[in-house]
Amino acid sequence: MKITLLGTGAPIHTVRNTLGILVEATGLKPLLIDTCGGFELSRALAKLGYQNERLQELGEVIVTHQHGDHIGGVMALFIAVKKLDFYANQATLKAIDGLIAAAYPEYGQVRGHVVNHHEVKAGQSYEIAGFKVSFFEMIHRVPTLAVRLERQNKILAFSADGLPCEAMIACAKDADLFICDAMCAAGDSYAQNSGLLMHPTAKEAAEMAKKAGAKALVLTHLVRHSNAQLMLDEARAIFEGPVYLPDDGTTLNLY
Repeated sequence: MKITLLGTGAPIHTVRNTLGILVEATGLKPLLIDTCGGFELSRALAKLGYQNERLQELGEVIVTHQHGDHIGGVMALFIAVKKLDFYANQATLKAIDGLIAAAYPEYGQVRGHVVNHHEVKAGQSYEIAGFKVSFFEMIHRVPTLAVRLERQNKILAFSADGLPCEAMIACAKDADLFICDAMCAAGDSYAQNSGLLMHPTAKEAAEMAKKAGAKALVLTHLVRHSNAQLMLDEARAIFEGPVYLPDDGTTLNLY
């Protein structure tokens, strides 16, 4: 698996895109997990060679929840990709419909674009784009699903957004790579808001990665006030495996 972080920031970050992940594997269709916050998705994908006709390869999309920093790129995909298959919970699928209807109510009719919905549920596993994909219910402000991908004995786990919980640890169990939405360090002045907004800190992400037996940890979803070095130091003091805090466009490989 090749995993590219299309966006690594929280809403209104001044230099980072919001959340989007592209997963690629030999012989399989590419799979998008979340879509960034809007049209920056197009620029992020173009840097990887996905533009013009290659955009048609990007029809398989998992959306973890309806918050704008995860769902906003649906608008760009709807314009660019003729056939889209969205995998999400019921509330998120409804939000996808609402976003498309509000932004481009006439576009599908004019261009003949097709959108298919596939409701997925926590505790269930599915085959999506050739990957085995399992979903876990998170504790967040809206219905949210964490995502676990398995392919050729390699495991990628993505927390989506949510408070630290046993389901998040279960999602990350024995993962080769655990991507966690650690918005800031516990020692950061902004950390008092992490619980209110229902996100882990870097410390909590590292604790969960350790309990889960994950092999490597990625910290993402940084707020604009965050101190990246403090987050790394905090996580590395707890979790013994590799800890990454990537920029937008960073690619990590699982072979």
